[in-house]
Amino acid sequence: MKFVSTRFEKTSDKEYILHGKLTLRDVTKEVALPLTIKGRMDNPWKEGYEILGIKIDTSINRTDYGVGTGSWAATALVSDEVEIEINMELDAKK
Repeated sequence: MKFVSTRFEKTSDKEYILHGKLTLRDVTKEVALPLTIKGRMDNPWKEGYEILGIKIDTSINRTDYGVGTGSWAATALVSDEVEIEINMELDAKK
């Protein structure tokens, strides 16, 4: 899985849309990922740095990317809709 951002759009004080290209199994599609700033603070372990907490919640249709399209796909054991949750901390020098 690879994501390359193309632009960043602010929608409110702590919410953004991260636009870009998502590639899975050699299939690339334009996506818009909702990004929420969860918090910002001085890094307690690195003087002169701060931490930014970010969360991205989205979903994709796995079959759009050719994932799980083999002979067992018709059994409906696995949903086509796959939820993606990304939680991360970014560390930056002030």
